[in-house]
Amino acid sequence: MHAVSIILGIVGYILTGIAFFRLAKLAGRHDIAWFAWVPILSAILQLRLIRKSGWWVLMYLVPIANIVFVIIWQVKLLNAYGKHGAWVLFGIFINIVYYIMWIVWAYSEKTEYKLA
Repeated sequence: MHAVSIILGIVGYILTGIAFFRLAKLAGRHDIAWFAWVPILSAILQLRLIRKSGWWVLMYLVPIANIVFVIIWQVKLLNAYGKHGAWVLFGIFINIVYYIMWIVWAYSEKTEYKLA
């Protein structure tokens, strides 16, 4: 059972890496698209996609505030790709659905970057 969890975790990591790699390229950020594959850098990539400094990643170290800021950043990221901010509720309550939606949006023809 433990091996199944590890395999599912690796598959999820690869799929979300591919999704955010594609989304970064869609946003025209070819220079930092590879950040999607490195755990801390993937958070910086998401911040850069909403035009925030990478230093904001340090907010992850502040208890309580990190939860608030992650929600705000995810809503801004959703809006940057033309998605409604309410999708962040899936990220809060049903996390797996939220990541599946990002994977679907990465391959959707209708997804476009709005902050350009």
